[in-house]
Amino acid sequence: MSNVTDSTGSLTGLTPEAAKEFHGIFMSSFIGFTVIAIAAHVLVWMWKPWLGA
Repeated sequence: MSNVTDSTGSLTGLTPEAAKEFHGIFMSSFIGFTVIAIAAHVLVWMWKPWLGA
């Protein structure tokens, strides 16, 4: 079986610079999605509360 890691020890094959760029894009997307989800929950709560309030 061949070695999965390259000479730098990365399992993904990304360079450190590429990994940092991917991480930045991933975190921005995750935070954006979370903000939209929270806003949607607040709007639905205002329209029709689901905990009997």
